[in-house]
Amino acid sequence: MARTAQEYATGSARVLMGLAALSLAGFVFAARAQDEEDIDDRGLTEYEIACMPCHGVNGKGDGAEASKLSKPPADLSSLQAANGGVFPQQRVLDMIDGRTDVKAHGPREMPVWGRRYRVPIDSQDTTKEADKRARALIGDLVEYLKTLQER
Repeated sequence: MARTAQEYATGSARVLMGLAALSLAGFVFAARAQDEEDIDDRGLTEYEIACMPCHGVNGKGDGAEASKLSKPPADLSSLQAANGGVFPQQRVLDMIDGRTDVKAHGPREMPVWGRRYRVPIDSQDTTKEADKRARALIGDLVEYLKTLQER
């Protein structure tokens, strides 16, 4: 049975709409994958800058600067195991940020990294923007620390 020009055009439009939807879905998937990759990259970079000197490549507390400290750095790869198999995300965020001193942990040996992250970039950078950026960087770092956990 031969299709009319109208039926052919309608069918073609449906195919094009379907292809457009697939392309959009592919773009959204790729953008999400890129965002996750960016977070991984930022988290790794922050770890290399702020943590690796003391905690080491794998988070074991064996970094190049560890022997110079009066108290050995924590083994960051065992946080999840020490917490019943659940990564203590909020406690780690709080420890890195440093605004909330955790009295039960005793004297704080680790630097308060949150201050470093909250430094304004320029004179137009508001406190709110600097804080938002700091929380994002600390969040990326914590996401990276999850990848170091022993399985």
